[in-house]
Amino acid sequence: MATKSKDTALISKHNSYVSYGVSLRKQVCGLLDADPLLMPKMLAKLLDFTPKEYKKQRQTLTNYRNYWKYNHENERGSKCSNLHCFKAKVRLDLVLSVGLRGVVRLDIEKGVFFYGWVLSKTRNRFFVWKGRFGRVVWFETGTVTLHVRRPGNLGRAKQLFCDAFVNTGLLTDMKLLNPVLERIRPKSGHFPYSSGERLPYMVIRDFEESHGIVIKVGDRTHPDAVEVIAGFSDAMDLAFQKLDSLEKVGVAIQKITGILSRLVDVEGAASAEAPKGSGSGGKEYVS
Repeated sequence: MATKSKDTALISKHNSYVSYGVSLRKQVCGLLDADPLLMPKMLAKLLDFTPKEYKKQRQTLTNYRNYWKYNHENERGSKCSNLHCFKAKVRLDLVLSVGLRGVVRLDIEKGVFFYGWVLSKTRNRFFVWKGRFGRVVWFETGTVTLHVRRPGNLGRAKQLFCDAFVNTGLLTDMKLLNPVLERIRPKSGHFPYSSGERLPYMVIRDFEESHGIVIKVGDRTHPDAVEVIAGFSDAMDLAFQKLDSLEKVGVAIQKITGILSRLVDVEGAASAEAPKGSGSGGKEYVS
């Protein structure tokens, strides 16, 4: 029993800041335990540092703060989410996308970068554009993904698209722009809700497959918040693509129907104007 209690005491000592001794690191970790959102400048103020001392110890405070965030022994350093933004998606018409990409590629080859697009070095060769509201990724298939900075919403996603395509002068035809803006749909989003105090780390995935929702508590980037990560499933994307295809098929059917109806009208008019008998002795049928 004595050995067991001794081992427990050693583990408890290892997982506490007592083992570090009375040091600056211990004081910083203690302050961060009380308020995880403290930055180096705020830590220096609580530690009664003079401006000269803060200038000298600023990097040390930053290092200790990073140490506290990644200290797994004390149940810190939980993995952060990779969706700290609002994501939207739209698919351009392939002919339109190929034409616009040709213009951008020519601009990049000349080294002008007038439109602000940059070609990636990956195999799929997508274009990237960065602005004040976030960044835009444009693939060869015509798919455009919009990564909107917080606070993100659908309106800011549409504004980001306009900044990348319209305000740069790449797309100027409003008749082509309006249908594209209507097709922009949210892809995923990250929404933190602060509780005011540090929360234990937990990930809830019970609704990930059914509703596309993951709930994280005590995340490293938001240790005092409940984070809701919502995203559309691939099945939803396929459904939207099928709806777009049906719309195109419906328009094509309407055009074909119009052509056939005009042909029927022309044939009807021609048959009505044709003579009912010939003058060469043929029989004339009268109804």
